[in-house]
Amino acid sequence: MPLSDHLNFTAALEGKRSVGERANLLEGGPLQALSRLRPFSSKTRNCLILFLLFAAVAWFWQSLALLFSLTQEQEHYSHIVLIPFVSLYALYLKRTAILSSREWSPLVGLLVMGIGGWVYWSNGTDALSGDQLALSIMSFVVTLWGVFLFSFGISVCRIAAFGLLILIFIVPFPAALLDAIIGFLQRNSAEATGILFSILGVPVFRDGFVFSLSSFTIHVAEECSGIRSALSLVIASLVAGHLFLRSFWAKLGLVSIVIPLAIIKNAFRIVGLALLANYVDPSFITDSILHRSGGIPLFVLSLAVIFSFVWLLRKVEQRFGYYPRDGFRTNPDRS
Repeated sequence: MPLSDHLNFTAALEGKRSVGERANLLEGGPLQALSRLRPFSSKTRNCLILFLLFAAVAWFWQSLALLFSLTQEQEHYSHIVLIPFVSLYALYLKRTAILSSREWSPLVGLLVMGIGGWVYWSNGTDALSGDQLALSIMSFVVTLWGVFLFSFGISVCRIAAFGLLILIFIVPFPAALLDAIIGFLQRNSAEATGILFSILGVPVFRDGFVFSLSSFTIHVAEECSGIRSALSLVIASLVAGHLFLRSFWAKLGLVSIVIPLAIIKNAFRIVGLALLANYVDPSFITDSILHRSGGIPLFVLSLAVIFSFVWLLRKVEQRFGYYPRDGFRTNPDRS
C-alpha cells in the first residue's frame, strides 16, 4: 500500500479524517468512492455482521448440509471442511486492520449479497445435486463477500483478499471440470509412470493406461489420478505463499511447481506398488495398508519439497530487497 494511502487509512481508523483526507480516499478509483464512514459504533457493526452471517447460513442451509455430506462421500472433496478454518485464520492475521476499520460499503455490499441470494433462489432448492450444488455454494461464497463488503468497505477487502478468495475452494467442481481435471491427472500420471519404469529399467508393456509387467498387470484408473493430494498440495502452496512470500512472481512460481510435483509423487506411488505386487506379493495392490495409506508419506515428502522451495524463494526475495533477512514469517498486517 502506498504511504499516502496508508496515512489516510490510519487517520480513518483513529476517527480523525478531515474533509481533505476524505477527498484523498476517493483517489483510489471509482469503486473506492463507494466506501464511506459508517455512522454507527463498532459494537453495532459487529452485531450486524453476526446477524447477516446467521441469515446467510440459514438461507443456504440445505446446500451447506448437502456439501458436508459430499465431503464425507467423496474423498477428493475432503479438503472442503478445512477451508473455512484457513479463511478464518487468514482473516485473523489481518484482524487489526479489519476490526479497526471505520468504513463500510452498503451499496456494493447489498448488491453483491443480492446477486448471491438471487442466483441461489433462481437455481431452485428442491433437488440440489451436481452442478446445481456447485452454483449454490458459489452463491453462498458471493453472499459472504457481500457481507464483508457491506460491513468493512472496499479498502479492507483488498487487505483481507486472500482470506476471502480462499473460500472459492469450498465450491465443488462442476461435473465437466472435475472430469477434465481427473483426466488430465490420469493421463500425465500414466506418462510419468511409463517414464519412471524406463528410468528404472523395468521391462513393461504399455497399452494406454494399462502396464503389463512380467507377472502382474496394473491399470492407472481415474481413482489413481491423485486428485485429492493434488488439490491439497495446491491449497498448501497457496497458504504457504501467502504466509511466507511477498512478491507475486514468487507466489506464482511456488504454485506452478505443485501440479508437476503431484504427478511425479503419484507416479512414484504407482510404480512402487506395481513393483511390490509383481516381485513380492500381489496383495500389495489388491489389499494392503500400503495401497490404502501409502500416499501419506509421499504427501508429507511433497510438503517438505514445497517448503524447501519457499525457503529458496524467500532467499531470492531477500536478495531483491523485499524484506530484511531476519525472521521467516511476513508481517500479517502488511497489505
